[in-house]
Amino acid sequence: MLKPSDIEFRQMSEEEAVKVFQEDGYFDYQKRSMRYGKNLSPTSIGAKSPATMFVAFLGETPVGVIGYSKYKGVLLGAGVHIRKEYRRRGLGDILIDKILKSKGSKTLYVNFTNSVAADKYRSKGFKDMKLEELPAEIREELEGTGYVDQLQKWFIFSENWWGVVNGN
Repeated sequence: MLKPSDIEFRQMSEEEAVKVFQEDGYFDYQKRSMRYGKNLSPTSIGAKSPATMFVAFLGETPVGVIGYSKYKGVLLGAGVHIRKEYRRRGLGDILIDKILKSKGSKTLYVNFTNSVAADKYRSKGFKDMKLEELPAEIREELEGTGYVDQLQKWFIFSENWWGVVNGN
């Protein structure tokens, strides 16, 4: 199992993060606009707003990445990815802890297509959120996006509030 002390984080843009992985010969991590596919438009606010990414390195090898973008006073999850050969080694917790420590006191909204990732965020204090709490433009983009699995929910994390909110 990896420990936080094993990992060095480097902050960069989403484009720089993708480039770092590709230069290391790993091509499974892509920009949001490429990976959203049928669930959200590649031109949506969630795909295009500039992101702050934290790339996790084990030595000189990029092994994981997590990030967020800022939009109208809230933070939107910009994705999390763990290099295949480093999964199930404790890196998910390390990545989530990094973003929670780095985001300040703003609320972070994250959407999931993977129930394992969603459960990992739940274990860190994320709760189901109300879509009506999102900025109107984001809500409009989500209408009819095809998130049909009940495990694909939006979550909210706020350092100042840990109560349960109603799911969508």
